[in-house]
Amino acid sequence: MRRAIQIAICEDDKTQQDYIASLVEDWARKENKVCRVEGYDSAEQLIYSFDEDFPFSIYILDIQMGGMDGMELARRIRGKDSQAVILFLTGLRDYILEGYEVGAMRYLMKPIKEEEFYQIMCQIERERLAEAEAYFVLERQEEVLKIPYHDIWYLEAQGHYVELHYGEEVLRFKSGIGKLQQEFEENGFVVARRGTLVNLGRVAKVGKTGCILDNGEAIPVSRSQYRTVNEAFISYYRTRKG
Repeated sequence: MRRAIQIAICEDDKTQQDYIASLVEDWARKENKVCRVEGYDSAEQLIYSFDEDFPFSIYILDIQMGGMDGMELARRIRGKDSQAVILFLTGLRDYILEGYEVGAMRYLMKPIKEEEFYQIMCQIERERLAEAEAYFVLERQEEVLKIPYHDIWYLEAQGHYVELHYGEEVLRFKSGIGKLQQEFEENGFVVARRGTLVNLGRVAKVGKTGCILDNGEAIPVSRSQYRTVNEAFISYYRTRKG
């Protein structure tokens, strides 16, 4: 049995909510996908429906809602889940730049057009499948580990060794980081400073002296690399805008 794609729609206009749900179901039927769609009338309703983690893979959020708006809801989601896809619905282009800080570079302007919606959903699904298949294969001692690139926070050179930060684990193995650089850059990483590669998909924001990861950890960025890191960060999310 195929695993269903879990999708949440948060829209305080019930007519719009039902319309978006119908578009999702129509897209799933055309693309031969299985989806489970849940609708929420407010950000508060979605938040209070779950005690701990948010269970959805894709969140379709109206930005302009009464009470908590979609941008604040996205921040709450990002606090629990750095990998979920966030798609904003908005009637105002002013909100687009603000979305950088929550890693939500996908927007649909209202009124929602069917063709644009289907295109962006296809783009999202292609990226989800590509990320699920992308692994770093680490051979050490008598074991071989397959680690999804998107689960790796950053790598750091330590003498003749490399420390790979993966979830709450730190994997240490003998290698030169220069040997790994091209492979990781092809999978969404950037050099933050000499000896440090950071996953752009885990970066929440970039400042003059460092980048902040989704877990709050600060990774220093050298002065010479600031422009490169900043441009790579913007390009990474623009590419995923669809």
